[in-house]
Amino acid sequence: MASQSTTVENQWISKRFLFGTKLPIVYEPVHEKPIENFTDWIRTHQKEWREDLKNHGAILLRGFPVHEALDFQSILYATEEKNLGEFYLGTSPRDQVVKHVFTASELPPHYPIMQHAEMSFLDNPPKLLFFYAEKASEFGGETPLTDLREVYKEIDPKIIKKIETFGIRYRRRYDGPSKKSRFSLWKTKRWDEMFGTTNLEEVKKIADQNRFQLEWFGKDSLTITNEQSGFRIHPEANTIAWHNHSQTFHHQAAVSEVWKIVKRQKTIRSLGVAILLTLLTILKRLAGQKSHDVHVTYGNGEEISVNEMKSISDVFWKHMVAFPWQTGDVLIIDNFSVSHGRLPFTGPRRILVGWSD
Repeated sequence: MASQSTTVENQWISKRFLFGTKLPIVYEPVHEKPIENFTDWIRTHQKEWREDLKNHGAILLRGFPVHEALDFQSILYATEEKNLGEFYLGTSPRDQVVKHVFTASELPPHYPIMQHAEMSFLDNPPKLLFFYAEKASEFGGETPLTDLREVYKEIDPKIIKKIETFGIRYRRRYDGPSKKSRFSLWKTKRWDEMFGTTNLEEVKKIADQNRFQLEWFGKDSLTITNEQSGFRIHPEANTIAWHNHSQTFHHQAAVSEVWKIVKRQKTIRSLGVAILLTLLTILKRLAGQKSHDVHVTYGNGEEISVNEMKSISDVFWKHMVAFPWQTGDVLIIDNFSVSHGRLPFTGPRRILVGWSD
């Protein structure tokens, strides 16, 4: 869909919107300048871009001379965020590139990543997310965005009431260092990768800081359980947003996602993945919730039904915005207002990520 016309021009940076939606707002250079000029602009126009981020939820920086991970990291530094991420307690396997920059995900390209606010299962999830398209894929691979404030408004009021009353409970099972595989269809990285250590005292310390309940089983496998409210109030805008991982961790979530992807991408591969995942999910469901390596319920243990999960997924897709990456793009996301995900892709693709706590 064609972009809308330029709406604002500030010095040498123009602003516009994509697809007739205000998510994201796009910044582009009017004149070609070195990366140092752009990082200086970010540093000296904090109030302007932060106000845009608060209002729109995401800013796409397109056409600036960002050529490598160190250029991307210089943008992170220019924001003057005090706590740039170095330690990742999320589930997706990532590799560190430079001090504050990681690969976004090492999951295979046919895997869909459902919409989620980064690390919403933590007491203190990241404040801002930063993505950099070091190499855009040939087909697919978009990082879709959804306004979680709009999602909150449209979720079935009965579901909202249950979460308000009971919250959300997460259970995740992880293999240990004795397992060589980094991820499987149902689990992602091992617990030693997530905690960054095999020292059990250090693992217990990190778990206590995050209110994780640990249960060890087998040789060195681990189940982590914790609870969250399910919603977040923005610390500055005072807006309320849907903010949980139900649409990522629920056993029905991936099935709802892949069939929507089939409709969008219309490829033989996406159809094959959808059929296989549906059959496997049916078998998992018949085996009971204890067979799920990642599971989410209401805080009182009540199951989120298949129909409830489908309705949640439908709301997300109604508000989802997906745009093709261009190599060199940088995307800033307000993690308290906007979710992100990943559509399957073909061809080389390398998206890097940073965040601030």
